[in-house]
Amino acid sequence: MTNRIQELTVDKTWRNEQDAWNNRSNYFVEMHNRDDRKAQVTEFLSFLKNENLLPPKDGCTLDIGCGVCDYALGLARDGYKATGIDLSDGMIRGAKQLAEAEGLDLSLYIAPWSDETRRELGWDKSFDLAYSIFCPIMFDVENIRAMHEASHDKCLWIAFSERSDEMVDMLSEHFFGRDSFPWDGKMKECLEAIHEIGHNVKVTYKTVPETEVMSLEKAINYFTMRLHNNGWGAMDDMKEEIRNLIEPLAINGEIHNKTVDKVAWVSWSVK
Repeated sequence: MTNRIQELTVDKTWRNEQDAWNNRSNYFVEMHNRDDRKAQVTEFLSFLKNENLLPPKDGCTLDIGCGVCDYALGLARDGYKATGIDLSDGMIRGAKQLAEAEGLDLSLYIAPWSDETRRELGWDKSFDLAYSIFCPIMFDVENIRAMHEASHDKCLWIAFSERSDEMVDMLSEHFFGRDSFPWDGKMKECLEAIHEIGHNVKVTYKTVPETEVMSLEKAINYFTMRLHNNGWGAMDDMKEEIRNLIEPLAINGEIHNKTVDKVAWVSWSVK
């Protein structure tokens, strides 16, 4: 078991974004053992099996924007060679910690995903399965193409096509203005590119409604983690402002946050 970590020295303009994700890495390490996260990994592995996306045994897999590698670890448990890449060194070191706790082996890379990164690593048709799950930068068509080029067999992209998050939407509008991210347009653009470059393209939509119930203190910490970035200012200042905004909404000391996510599961063959 080696759990190698390699950090690339490509374009450094992503450092502020790296810091923002580093601030969230402890949360994702803690979430790794939650029942809902384990259920998501089980669903992912079942989908791969049912859609004939799993590589041959000992096959190589690549997780782009891997976070703490929940899904890569699921594949490693089943005997696949799992590689993860993420721009957050906090996430990658969290992945290494989790892998070592289970006695599993991962190949880990710290770098932003791009075709430049793919070429620098020599990942030309290198993986049996390349996939990305809820990674924001994959709404860039060029990054989808780079994922396609890294695989010699199958690809899977899982992404939000619509999002409704009652509390986060309210707080985000307060701090940054109304979210104008063009979900439909971005999804359409990416799907057009995938249909152009891929074979046997299949798109499955899943809608997931949920109500999260958290203590006030947990909610304040959670929403601060979701929203804070270096450009806004001090984290403690945002935390206090979030407290003032959501405390009047608490019911018996708890915050009820309603979310509805429409998720696209997009698979295709490279050859």
